[in-house]
Amino acid sequence: MYWLAMLTMLIDHVGLVFFPADPAWRIAGRLAFPIYAYALYMGYDRTRDMRSYMLRLLGLALISQLPYMLAFDVYRPNVIWTLLASLLALAAASRLKHWAAITCLYVVTALVMELSLMDYGAYGLLLVLIYRYTRTYRMVGAHFALNVVYDLVHHANIQHFSLLSSILIACFASEKSGFYSRVPRWLWRSFYPVHLAVIAVIRIWPSF
Repeated sequence: MYWLAMLTMLIDHVGLVFFPADPAWRIAGRLAFPIYAYALYMGYDRTRDMRSYMLRLLGLALISQLPYMLAFDVYRPNVIWTLLASLLALAAASRLKHWAAITCLYVVTALVMELSLMDYGAYGLLLVLIYRYTRTYRMVGAHFALNVVYDLVHHANIQHFSLLSSILIACFASEKSGFYSRVPRWLWRSFYPVHLAVIAVIRIWPSF
């Protein structure tokens, strides 16, 4: 699962920067974010040190910000901020008991993510929540419904291809399936900022 996430993210970003007219790269890349969102939920569910987990994500978000902006020539928060905001929302919700307070927390978090122009915005949080609160066919159905709404709002029908990741997760996400083939921690944690830095250098180099 983690190898697939890194590979499809790399394909997506290479296509976005160097082959923007070819949709095949972006289609393959739609598989990446759902896997990262699911991995975030799994980390939330299994970590013994939430504070350390949050600090790692914060460090990655900070380190990745400049390579992200240089690689894509944008000025908005990178996707690690989206994952961090989602983790903070999950952690805060676990301390609340009333469903209304939890719902209000999630709505406020989604609004902050949208207003700050985080990558994926509220979609990212909602996908994490789908993995938090649903399983199997309900997960796939909820993800499909989310994609429909996202497409209606953003006119991004390519996002429907991301449903394949939820189907894979629903069918094979068990410790015995081999779907969780281990990736070295140093590679998993460094891949995002490092590959962005490489893309940024290649993109900017001809200008010098």
